[in-house]
Amino acid sequence: MKRTTLIKKLIIISIILASFIYSTKAEETPVTFKPYGYVSYEMLFDTYRSLDTRDGQLYLFPKKPIFDENGNDINKRSKLNMLAVQSRFGVNVSGPEVLGARTTAKLEVDFFATHQDFVRLLRLRHAFVKLQWETTELIMGHTFHPTFVLDCFPSTVSFAAAVPFHPLNRSPQIRLKQDFASSFSASVSFLMHGYHSSAGPRDQQRNSGLPDSQLQLRYNPDNFLLGVTAGYKFLSPRDVTAGNTATNKNVGSYNLQAFSKITTLPVTLKFEIMYGENLSNYIMIGGYGAKGTPDDAQNPEFWLSDYDYANLKTLSLWTDIHSNNKVLQWGLFAGYTENLGSDDPFLDIPDAELLRYADLHYLLRVSPRLSYFATENFSFGGEVAWYSAVYAEEFDNNRKPISSMDAAINYHINLFAKYTF
Repeated sequence: MKRTTLIKKLIIISIILASFIYSTKAEETPVTFKPYGYVSYEMLFDTYRSLDTRDGQLYLFPKKPIFDENGNDINKRSKLNMLAVQSRFGVNVSGPEVLGARTTAKLEVDFFATHQDFVRLLRLRHAFVKLQWETTELIMGHTFHPTFVLDCFPSTVSFAAAVPFHPLNRSPQIRLKQDFASSFSASVSFLMHGYHSSAGPRDQQRNSGLPDSQLQLRYNPDNFLLGVTAGYKFLSPRDVTAGNTATNKNVGSYNLQAFSKITTLPVTLKFEIMYGENLSNYIMIGGYGAKGTPDDAQNPEFWLSDYDYANLKTLSLWTDIHSNNKVLQWGLFAGYTENLGSDDPFLDIPDAELLRYADLHYLLRVSPRLSYFATENFSFGGEVAWYSAVYAEEFDNNRKPISSMDAAINYHINLFAKYTF
């Protein structure tokens, strides 16, 4: 009996000591969680059939005109939908110091999914850890590509920040940022394709054995931002030729970006230009094909050979302005993007989906918007986006458009209500 009583006392003392030790450690190394997110309702209306995904939540541009036997464009039809799939939930975590750095983490999901077939299912948006020293920052995990500049992207009402004029990409990565002065910093990033991948085989970047490498420089004094980004990636489309010969040829492509933001008391202005080869991993015009002439295309031996690759080039630029009123905010976005063809003789590779939006010649968008913030948490408003999509009718040997169809015009109307927490 005494032994049983002693054992009970020892257990109670052990629990008390363990609780004391845990609370002491917790005080020394606190971990805090801060949830956040929003619920968003949207009504979407289009005057012309358009290319989109996730039931219209991610809008791209009007489809290519298709004419019936009477010459009527069958895509001149309206569409309507209501959605809440971009609603999201996340948690910010802060924890103990590691190697002298403050540690934080982020985990965020939404209901956008990774493919139209899975819409309304959960999708991972962010999952990364960050170590922050006084002048150095290290990020490891899944988050925005460096070309998606968090303090300089379009503030459009429509989802995805004006893609395909502006790059949209989240990828697994490691990023090191260094502040060299109070207003100048540089970062270097190494990334692998996530669900935002280049057109072509799913594992083509992984199979190259090389990461997407990006360097970014930023000058950011008070109320002004100026930055540039330069990057290069490799893809390995195939391990063996159609002639059953092993190949280790990669296709490399570069991206160049310049961006700026000016903040004044009444308004904020943003600017960006993007130029590069095979920008398809940013959900922009791009892709690649075989490097060859029209005569090569007619030669069966060419398609059995270990041919080289050629990239499509793309230019995109946009500007965005909005007021800084905290109750009623107006804004205006304008963007332009163009298919520039290739520097080399270009052939589409049969039975290979290596191009993205490459039938476009150029695309324009102008979209005014208005948002009303009834409280700090609740807002509603709308945007009317005018799109003009000009498709190519003919291409030269470098797949550069040389003649075009009449523009396909769409008015994309977006009304929303959002509760943020």
